[in-house]
Amino acid sequence: MAKVLNFDNFSFTAEQIREVKTLLWDEVLEAPEISLIHTIYDNIVFDKEIGFIGKGGMVGKAQQGATVPPVAQAYAIATRKIVWTPKGWEILIHQHRSDIESTAAVYSMKTGASYSDFTSSDYMAIVLEALALSVKEFIIRLVWFNDTAADVIANGGTLTAGTDKTFFNLIDGFWKQMLTQVTANAAQKVAISENAGNSYANQALLPANVKGYLQSVVFLADINIRKMGNQFILCTQSVYDAYIQSLQATGAGMVESMYTNLVAGMKTVTYNGLPLIPIPIWDVIIKAYYNNGTKLVNPHRIVYISKDILAVGVDSEKSFGDLDVWYDKDTRLVKIEAQGKADAKLLNPVLFQLAI
Repeated sequence: MAKVLNFDNFSFTAEQIREVKTLLWDEVLEAPEISLIHTIYDNIVFDKEIGFIGKGGMVGKAQQGATVPPVAQAYAIATRKIVWTPKGWEILIHQHRSDIESTAAVYSMKTGASYSDFTSSDYMAIVLEALALSVKEFIIRLVWFNDTAADVIANGGTLTAGTDKTFFNLIDGFWKQMLTQVTANAAQKVAISENAGNSYANQALLPANVKGYLQSVVFLADINIRKMGNQFILCTQSVYDAYIQSLQATGAGMVESMYTNLVAGMKTVTYNGLPLIPIPIWDVIIKAYYNNGTKLVNPHRIVYISKDILAVGVDSEKSFGDLDVWYDKDTRLVKIEAQGKADAKLLNPVLFQLAI
């Protein structure tokens, strides 16, 4: 069984470390909290419909005068629905003491009757902290990047060679839904020319172009988006950085005047009064898993939308963070398990504008 925390990359001896928790962490990029940019729907455990009542048709014509009987006008109120189709997911990790017996981690283990049980060790504390970050990335990968038709490049897909597609094909996430929508309704899409570059270098985003992309995303969007609350512009870090550079070219004071507070301890710049929120984990996922060795698949992305439209259905809001850790005496394995159900839905596929 493979080591969860690989000590083979360290050169220190057992005498140089007595507690695993003294190891220094590399800086780890955290995904944004799911509730910051999504609306969470709890108790979604089976296929479930949500119905929406839309706009009524036109009314008001000239009086019919002496016409008897008067002819009634046709009138209809638009309706539509979405159907939650949550899929089950799981995290299963097993570890045996023998896998780490010859490493410095052994000094954080128990002895005696509890010899094989390291559930409360410093080693396990580090594993669980790392796993918490991996779960946050999993959530973003699931609700944004998953595609039931996902496959590697050699099989006609877009995933990097060697990628396990089963990490990407549980549901159809927001990118799949948005790309399907803009294929049917081209007016909802703005082309980012750099994405079409044939190499990493030719895909570099020009700061001078970013304001134009943002302008198109906002002012070409359906007017009803502007009536909604919780509006924002989500983007890759590449777009955010290029926009900052374009503001800096105007003057340092310009950048400071554009900042706004999102939540305590987190601020961002605005465009046309709208928070421009970078999602750096998008960049990380694209670079790692949508890369053919020469270029990336749409490395620069912008979405003008309301949080109310980005719906994430879960069986329980606690499921992603509810990690069960226990020692199994029969197998002498320490086991980590989490599971749940989830789905992602654009509550109104007309109410977003995409630049890609």
